[in-house]
Amino acid sequence: MAKCEDIRQRFNDCNVGRLLGIEVCEVEEGMARGRMVVTKDHVNVFGGIHGGILFTFADHVGGACGNSMDYKALLVESTARFKKSAREGETIYAQARLVHSRRKVDNIEITVTNESGETLAILQMVSYIVENAAKTS
Repeated sequence: MAKCEDIRQRFNDCNVGRLLGIEVCEVEEGMARGRMVVTKDHVNVFGGIHGGILFTFADHVGGACGNSMDYKALLVESTARFKKSAREGETIYAQARLVHSRRKVDNIEITVTNESGETLAILQMVSYIVENAAKTS
């Protein structure tokens, strides 16, 4: 469990996560949860959250999930299905879970929801396992 706390802290200390206001709230082996308040800097010209910001939020929480195991994993492919937008002032949530793991590849699914529990986006991530986490500083 100490490893999961270390991953949570590393992702909360990440410059990109801090820049966007992403908080990784919980990390367990094969699972991570996070949240972010949508600010005026996150919205597009139509007033909804920019797709790239939403994707980055999900990717960040998914990265914490992918690195919660006993190895280092790097994103190689991702798909996103955007279903609904969020507006300035709303808090959005992401839950990432490891759905399949093979020798060198992981599949992670991230669901992003709003305060009402409505699904905003679903992302599928494929991560390549590059090394044993025990060898990584």
